[in-house]
Amino acid sequence: MDCERIRKYSPPGGPETWELSEKAIKGYTKILADHGYTGTLFIVPNTAEYHRELFLEIKDQGFELGMHYHPQSFLDGRYTRYLGEYSYEEQLEQLSLAVEYWSRALGFKPESFRPGNFSANKYTYSVLVKLGFRQGSDYLPNRNIPEYHAVWVNAIPYPHHVKEGDYLEIPATAAVWEPIKVGDPTHLRIEGYSGEKLCDLVGRWVRYLVEKNIMLKTIVVFTHNFIDYSNPFNKHRRRLEKLVGYLEKTACENNLSIAPVTLRELHKVVDERITGV
Repeated sequence: MDCERIRKYSPPGGPETWELSEKAIKGYTKILADHGYTGTLFIVPNTAEYHRELFLEIKDQGFELGMHYHPQSFLDGRYTRYLGEYSYEEQLEQLSLAVEYWSRALGFKPESFRPGNFSANKYTYSVLVKLGFRQGSDYLPNRNIPEYHAVWVNAIPYPHHVKEGDYLEIPATAAVWEPIKVGDPTHLRIEGYSGEKLCDLVGRWVRYLVEKNIMLKTIVVFTHNFIDYSNPFNKHRRRLEKLVGYLEKTACENNLSIAPVTLRELHKVVDERITGV
């Protein structure tokens, strides 16, 4: 889940109120926990400060707290462009301030990262490695939105270490077999599609991974803190619950087992099973 600042202070978008944000976060994490799942919450610095106690409680339940970053919603709005528009020095300056703010709010440094709008450029990984980040979910494969400086055409759709250092990239799950176009491929964003379409994507993605003989098969779902997941009648909550059930069915049909992990935990698995570290 990407945990944004409230819309009033977040030009890229966010929940209308802090109360809705809290309901979204509590409801989403409870659904996952009730089904035996965990997850990584990507939190912008100002929201880390506002919901400090809530996030620390969720961390104690086994969820990971990572950093999310939109330049436009940070501090007093002094940054007005997407992250991928900035130089190495500018990104280092901004993200250093963001890490300091986030760490002061929650009492520890974040290790996982996701940029707002999946906006990044050739400098971003180097900046993240320099700041001590170990892993991230930094892009949506085949997203092609130049306006956001988020062009990920033909990017690797599986977890992999980047060349800039010991940093594991875990991309969001997308239908990489679809024809490339301006915009997005179908992807696992809860509020983006019907429950049927989300489940269909999961089924096709798992079969794709099996056919490609991908050793580490990952499914990365995402959503935002502007949906009231605490409401049992909310259509997005019902989609999430349907998707969770379908994950189990798909795993069984493909003779696979599900291992819920955070990004941090997945990096450990990769190091232990693939690199032998």
